Amino acid sequence: MIKSSLAASLAIALLACPALALADGGTSCATAQPIFANAVYIGDTSTSTSFVGAFGGLPSPGPDLAFKFTGGTVGGSIVVTVTGGWNAGGVITASCGGNAGNPISAGTSTTTMNIPISNSDGSPLTDGTTYYFFMTGNPSDNSGPSGAFSFFVTIPVTLQSFEID
Repeated sequence: MIKSSLAASLAIALLACPALALADGGTSCATAQPIFANAVYIGDTSTSTSFVGAFGGLPSPGPDLAFKFTGGTVGGSIVVTVTGGWNAGGVITASCGGNAGNPISAGTSTTTMNIPISNSDGSPLTDGTTYYFFMTGNPSDNSGPSGAFSFFVTIPVTLQSFEID
């Protein structure tokens, strides 16, 4: 009875909030979860392993969760809220593997971080290219931090035209 009530409550919540994503992120490159604008994602890195050993020259000391998106389909930034004050890192790269390559954009925090979805010089990411967003421990913290988080992807708004009559 409790399970059916929980399932019914979850179904109602998803209908009421269709932009809420309840997935935890991928625990490998092959299972990287696609992300889209206007959705909230929640996860906990303690549910994974440290399958990414490094981001270029930066170590990945904590467990990793992988998400992916296609350049040109999302823009703005990834706004992360860290739950419980753990020492989190968020990294965008163009590859996934034992060494996921140099960070394109990154942030660290124990509370919130805003990670631009752009190259380090502010230019847009390449349309059609797959990019990866990882939640992991802060590379400067060798203790292997992990914990819960949520994030959403903002959409940049630009003025297309302006007229005064």
